[in-house]
Amino acid sequence: MLRVAGTCAGIEGATAIEWYQSDVCRMPFSSGEFDTVLCQQGLQFFPDKAAALREMKRVLAPQGTLAVSVWGRPEMCPHVMVICDVFSEYFGEDSTKIFRVASSLSDHKVLQNLVQDAGFSNIRIRSSVKISRHPSLAGLLPAYFSALPVAAQIAALSEEERTRMFRSMETKLADWRENDGLAVPVENCLLTAENGN
Repeated sequence: MLRVAGTCAGIEGATAIEWYQSDVCRMPFSSGEFDTVLCQQGLQFFPDKAAALREMKRVLAPQGTLAVSVWGRPEMCPHVMVICDVFSEYFGEDSTKIFRVASSLSDHKVLQNLVQDAGFSNIRIRSSVKISRHPSLAGLLPAYFSALPVAAQIAALSEEERTRMFRSMETKLADWRENDGLAVPVENCLLTAENGN
């Protein structure tokens, strides 16, 4: 991810950015070093969310801004429901765990309590649904799943079984087809908060 981000930044001429890889619970920065901390689609996957948020607060300047986005409700992301349905059929319920984890902070109250307990104030949360467009559904599905824990199970399928599984998904996603691609609604929860210290 850092390599891709660096490449994209270079293309845009943003060459002064410094890139770091570290544990989110032990960032290599001084206290109060940043005006803004952005965490995009990461918080729901951190094993210790509370510790991660406390560390984000530590590196924020007083009155600095925290901005977080997490996945919304699965029922507001129809492709997720289709994927979970097909994965359950082929690999069992455990194969859908990543999607349950991904949407684990979609409840505004749960998210607010987590951020509030870390010491943030002026917390605002809103949900937003956008259309996610992918030009090739046939190309999207194998690439999308290659990054998931179920990738090895998909690879272990015979070519015939794998083709049947992808066709099943394509059929169930028919309502969201756009030419050869996919145009599917995706809900995200967006939170901003302030470091009151």
